[in-house]
Amino acid sequence: MPRWFRIWEKKRGSRRTVSRVVATVGETFFFSALFFFGVIFTAMAGASTWLESWPIRAMFPEVAYVEGEGIVQEVRVVEVGTEEYPRYRPEALVRLELPERQYVRWTLRRNEISYSTEQAAWERIEGYKPGWIYPAWFDPDTPGQSIVLERTPAYGLWVIFLVLISFIVIGGIGLIYTLLLIGTSVERRAAMAKKAKTLELLREAMPAATYPSIPNDANLTNSPGVRLAFRLPIEVSPGWWLLSTFIFSLLWSGMAAVFFIAALGKHLAGQPDWLLSIVALPTTGIALAAIYQFLREVTNQTRVGPTGLEISNHPLYPGKEYRVFVTQAGKMKVKQLRITLICEEAATFLQGTDVRSETKRVVEEEVAAASGFEIKPGMPFEADYQLKIPEGSMHSFKSDHNAIHWKLVVQIRAENSTRLTRSFPIVVYPADVELVR
Repeated sequence: MPRWFRIWEKKRGSRRTVSRVVATVGETFFFSALFFFGVIFTAMAGASTWLESWPIRAMFPEVAYVEGEGIVQEVRVVEVGTEEYPRYRPEALVRLELPERQYVRWTLRRNEISYSTEQAAWERIEGYKPGWIYPAWFDPDTPGQSIVLERTPAYGLWVIFLVLISFIVIGGIGLIYTLLLIGTSVERRAAMAKKAKTLELLREAMPAATYPSIPNDANLTNSPGVRLAFRLPIEVSPGWWLLSTFIFSLLWSGMAAVFFIAALGKHLAGQPDWLLSIVALPTTGIALAAIYQFLREVTNQTRVGPTGLEISNHPLYPGKEYRVFVTQAGKMKVKQLRITLICEEAATFLQGTDVRSETKRVVEEEVAAASGFEIKPGMPFEADYQLKIPEGSMHSFKSDHNAIHWKLVVQIRAENSTRLTRSFPIVVYPADVELVR
């Protein structure tokens, strides 16, 4: 009895097969999580550093330090550690004079340093002379407890940014690569390579000067099919749609992270900015909704899988019949799969000072329909149908202000409420062209 969910499949000859659905979903979610983690936390870390607020201020307090003048009154070396392993810490007594009051503190650096010998500690502190004025840094909120003569380099902060940026780069490259590969398969590429050897490199075509208003079908016939002559390209690739959704959620999430960390920092500092908080809440909500919609689109696209449509000949002519071969991969129970032939007329015109565009559907005929079947991983739905272009139909046309577009539309309705529509453009020539040829 076959398993419902297979992660690994068995080896067939020299080729090992795996579950493409699991692989694609796993890669997409992994790279998405890596990328969004990097973007959101980089934005939060950048905003926190710029605003000198939580959490960077809690991790690296010196980002908020300001410079002042400190007078060294005395220097000393303090013995620390244990009797077996003594350590020696150099310190200076610094007086910081501010307009409101004076502060005095034994200090040198925020991260205390110690040496194994007393002589080394004295050599470290000998550069500070009592009675001299030196630059001193302090936290404006707690100057008495934060005076230092030497600031500690924030190497850890740069490491954090470097790691987060590496997440963005790795996740972004991996995600874009995965999205652009949605809809392709190893078998498809192998079939293209095999059939390309027998495909004519130069196909008879009508001169462009004879019918300049008919769109060129070169981009529709440059890909050989597996069963039939040509594989039609899809109008809008799922990968590009996912990429656009991904970019929007990315930009909005980065902006929301900045607003969120700024509002949170104000609240933690005891100075809440309610207007900023009101703006941050819906912005964050939209960011979460955008990320959810992106992940939902990824799930739908990978569950439905690629749709392929092949045709026996091209271009097409009114009154003629052709074969179409449809393949649908994925993992789902399909209520209905419907193929429709559609012709749309588009017009662009001026209305006053506005440029308007209108589209009217003039032909809509059902080519084929299938219902009540299940698609399993590695076992795509395949069917062969007959297509007839209605007699007397207007041919494909394109000008500056008017156009007539023909296309085949595959509509999928699954049991889990998933609905997808994928369009494949075609070119219809005038019937008299075929007679001339």
